[in-house]
Amino acid sequence: MMLGATGIQSKELYVDGANGDDSVSYAQNSASSPWSTLGRAMWGSTNINSPNAGQAAQAGDTVIVRAGVYATTQGTGERYEPIYNPVNDGRPGDPITIRAEGVVSLQSNTSTIGEPIIGTLNRQYIVWDGFYIDEINVDTKADTGPVVVWGSSNITIQNLTVRGKTVNWGDNHSAIRIEYSTDSLIRSNHLFENRGASNQYNGSAIILYDSSGIVMEHNEIHDSQGGIFIKGAYGGTANHRITVRYNLLYNLGVGITHGIVNDAGTAFGARTYQNIVHNSGSGIVFIGYNGSSPANIDVTNNTLYANNLGIHVKPGTSGYRDVVIRNNIILDSSYGIQGEDVTDVSNITFSNNIYSSVGTLARIAYANHSLSSWQSNFNQDLVGSMQSDPMLVNAAGGNFRLSGASPALNAGLDILNMFGGGAINLGAYVTGDEVIGVTSELVDPPKIPMPPTLQ
Repeated sequence: MMLGATGIQSKELYVDGANGDDSVSYAQNSASSPWSTLGRAMWGSTNINSPNAGQAAQAGDTVIVRAGVYATTQGTGERYEPIYNPVNDGRPGDPITIRAEGVVSLQSNTSTIGEPIIGTLNRQYIVWDGFYIDEINVDTKADTGPVVVWGSSNITIQNLTVRGKTVNWGDNHSAIRIEYSTDSLIRSNHLFENRGASNQYNGSAIILYDSSGIVMEHNEIHDSQGGIFIKGAYGGTANHRITVRYNLLYNLGVGITHGIVNDAGTAFGARTYQNIVHNSGSGIVFIGYNGSSPANIDVTNNTLYANNLGIHVKPGTSGYRDVVIRNNIILDSSYGIQGEDVTDVSNITFSNNIYSSVGTLARIAYANHSLSSWQSNFNQDLVGSMQSDPMLVNAAGGNFRLSGASPALNAGLDILNMFGGGAINLGAYVTGDEVIGVTSELVDPPKIPMPPTLQ
């Protein structure tokens, strides 16, 4: 046994589908005496409807699930309640960690009408790490997905591989859904083939609702209707922003979409930075659902390559407040900025962006604009922006770093104060050493100082 940071006695628990025995007690469980089902570790019993908290994984424990296929016929029938919802909470410094050892495939074939298979409902300090889910082998339902975090806090979902499916309903369909949750981390997941919602936004692999303090980083998302959709997420204090960073997204209908962000009118909303979106319909999208959002959003240092639309501004711009689009590279796109159905972009600030090989730099209110026309008619991209080849190392080959002669070098402003302020490079690779997409080097997100007030 080990002592956690809070002094809790913790242990490693083992699940082995081929060699385990669910009659083993919690105290007796060990590497040589494992349980046979994941439900035994999560519920403390073999019956989802008869949990036993004293026999389930406790705060500070790590559940090691050995390689194999784990299938269940037990379900919840609720779109917000995962089958393997832990019966216990973790604690600060002593989470409950459920970790796959090797390839662990999770499946469900329930008699209910469908539900997520892993995640949390009304839990805190839980880590799900390293599982494989093919949604064709999971009974999901409309307006949810195979992984759901609901009403929870301090949850980590990492290192998952989720292959989605094309569903036959028109409601939301996601691989990972976060709702009514706070202070959680969605990182280093590989998500693909998530399709079938009524539109490309609602078919995003990650969908976020009414949550704050969520960090989505180092995910690789591709071949789906959408990537990441902040559909209904309220901002909060400086430490409770929505953060979208270091993600690699491609072959999508839409990459990253900002919807109801900061609807509550607080001072902090979302930061979307150092992401790469390529070969997709739209790179980064804003949707104005109402008269008070999206607001307080910084979209900085992203690289948008070979998308039909680079930045897409949707109707409802009367609600936009303090939206900043800066230090981005928009390359090889039909439209650099698409706002065909809007007339007012005065609450958005574009600056220090570089555009290259765009068919139309900006289309606003059914009129096309060159960079100079965009600047003179809308007072946008007046500071530090240019139309020039950013000279990436090999964008077509997937290397989006800046070459030594790039005009994007030191052409940006560090408004997020990530590097102490001052001039920084444009695009996702500010230093050139960043890992964009899935990484094995997982560290807690650093504390980012508050940005200076924008003039």
